[in-house]
Amino acid sequence: MKWEHLFSVQEYAKIVLDSLSWLQQEKRVLLFAFVLMPSHLHTILKPEKDTIGEVLQQFGSFTAHKILKKLREDNKKELLDIFHKNKRDLGHEHSIWQDIQAKNIYSEDFLWQKMEYIHQNPVAKEWKLAENRGDYIYSSAAYYDYGKKSIIEFTDINEWLILPSSAGDGGRSMK
Repeated sequence: MKWEHLFSVQEYAKIVLDSLSWLQQEKRVLLFAFVLMPSHLHTILKPEKDTIGEVLQQFGSFTAHKILKKLREDNKKELLDIFHKNKRDLGHEHSIWQDIQAKNIYSEDFLWQKMEYIHQNPVAKEWKLAENRGDYIYSSAAYYDYGKKSIIEFTDINEWLILPSSAGDGGRSMK
């Protein structure tokens, strides 16, 4: 099944990024790293209130409804037809997201491996969205690699890992 590069369009990418920001601001998750690719999203996050399954279901449902509403407003019938044909569930009319794959982070080594993997995605040979991963705007790589401000707020994993668990919000949020 081919997935459309919907998030190459800023208006649709903004829906996803705003939703991630909201989750972080409302203290529903700690967002440590992200990269929004043209057809999918990678994150490293820690749920704060709900289970990871509940957070992902709520996020996926909310963003899908907002995206579908925007597609209808923009009269993007061709894309709506594609997302209808790609539907995975008989209970839904469209599928915006691919199947969600959540993996538990079980060690610091695994965390850094996943962080490296998601930050490398935009420069991988099949994508080549930027020459340097820190130049890809829809990613936290610029902050981690160069200390540059990110397009959305997130929690610095380095500070979160070294702070005692009694520290207020579990780490300083970065913008």
